[in-house]
Amino acid sequence: MEITNKKSKTNPALDGQRNICQRRAATISNMIEEAKKLGVDKDFARRAIYKYGEDIAVEMKEKLEEDFDNDEFLEVFASQPHYDIYEMEVVDKTDDRFEIHFNYCPYVEEWIKQGYSGDDLAELCDITMEGDRAIGDSFKELKFTLGKTIAEGNCVCELLFERKKED
Repeated sequence: MEITNKKSKTNPALDGQRNICQRRAATISNMIEEAKKLGVDKDFARRAIYKYGEDIAVEMKEKLEEDFDNDEFLEVFASQPHYDIYEMEVVDKTDDRFEIHFNYCPYVEEWIKQGYSGDDLAELCDITMEGDRAIGDSFKELKFTLGKTIAEGNCVCELLFERKKED
């Protein structure tokens, strides 16, 4: 499967921030490989990254009003420099839902450099997306769904947040 992961924005500061993301990606994959040699299941990485996402959600909640709307959530979730790092695009936004596409992923770029492909690449992505799952789970009024991903061979990563209906 061919991976489409082309960046269209570039400047020294942005490239430096993407490089930090790539180092994180290399750290994640290297830790998983070393743990595997020791007989440790990769679920440790899912749990650790999920905890990382929970910590991010705590910081996000400090910036949001209790009854935040989608615009306010997006302003915090898709803030700079993240918006440019992943070349985010809000493709759908209503009062009930919003969908964000990531048009580029520095993690995928790094993992391809390391030689990952196919199911291994998709699994690394899925493990890393535990952070976003944790963010979604941390907001009782939202449901997060990860759609297609660049690591699976799609041209974008699809992140959907839907407002839960009150009972």
